[in-house]
Amino acid sequence: MGGNNEKKTVSESDLIFDKKCKCAACNADFTYKQVRTGKARFIGTDDDLRPRYSNIDTVKYDVIMCPVCGYSAVSREFDIVSDSQRIHLNEVIGSKFAGVDMSNKPFYTYDDAIVRYKMALLTAINKLPAKLSECAFLCLKLSWLYEGRLEQILDGGDKNELSDEDFSKYIVYEQGLLQYREEAYKGFSEALIKEYPPLCGMDEESIEFLIGVLAMNCGDYDEALNYLSKVVVSKKVNPKVKEKARDMMDLCKEKKMDAF
Repeated sequence: MGGNNEKKTVSESDLIFDKKCKCAACNADFTYKQVRTGKARFIGTDDDLRPRYSNIDTVKYDVIMCPVCGYSAVSREFDIVSDSQRIHLNEVIGSKFAGVDMSNKPFYTYDDAIVRYKMALLTAINKLPAKLSECAFLCLKLSWLYEGRLEQILDGGDKNELSDEDFSKYIVYEQGLLQYREEAYKGFSEALIKEYPPLCGMDEESIEFLIGVLAMNCGDYDEALNYLSKVVVSKKVNPKVKEKARDMMDLCKEKKMDAF
C-alpha cells in the first residue's frame, strides 16, 4: 500500500486567510489577513511577552488597516471610535493618506507589518484622548517586529558574518528595535501612574513585570530591580511568576555588574 507518508511543509500562507471588514472610520469595505484560529503551533513566550509560533509570526497580523483612509488599530480596538474621533482622524490622517493595498500579497512581510503598526500608532496618538497604555503596547509590538526582522536577516548566523548590504540593513532594524523598546518602557511606566489597571488586558503585577524586563533590556538596571522586586513581594502573584521575577532580578544584577 504505497502511500506517501511525507508530511507537507506548512507555509505561512497556509495559516492565514482573508477576512472581510468595514472600516469604522470611513465605512469602506476591504479585506485583511488574519491567522486561522488553532492552526499555528504555539512554542512559547519571551520574557517581554513576545509570543512564538512555528512557521509564522502571529504578531504581524494583529493590526487591521483600512487601505482607503489609513485608519488602523489592533482588532480589539478597531470598531471603537466615536463620531468626534472619526472626524478628527479623517482630518489628520485620512485626508493625507495615499492608500496602501496589501490584499493581493500572499502574506505580510515584517516591513508590511511595521507599516501597519506605525499607522496604528499614528491612529492611537490621534484618537483623542490617546491611551498611554495602548500606544505603549503598539510600541512594544513594533519592537517585536524589528526583532523578528533582525532574526530573519541573521537566519541563525552571526551579524559579523553578514554581507555589507545585509549588515547595513541589520543596523537600521536594530535601531528600530532599540527605539520602540525604549518607547514601550517609557510609555508603560507613565501609563501605570496615570491609568488604572488592567492595561491592555494585563493586571498591575503583570505590567510591573513587563516594565522590569523592558527596563533591564534598555540598560536601566536600578529601575528594573525596583519593578521586579514589587512582583516578588506581591501577595497577588502566583509562585511561578515570583520565581521568574527572581530569576530576572539575578540576571539583571549580572548585567549591571558587567556594565561596570
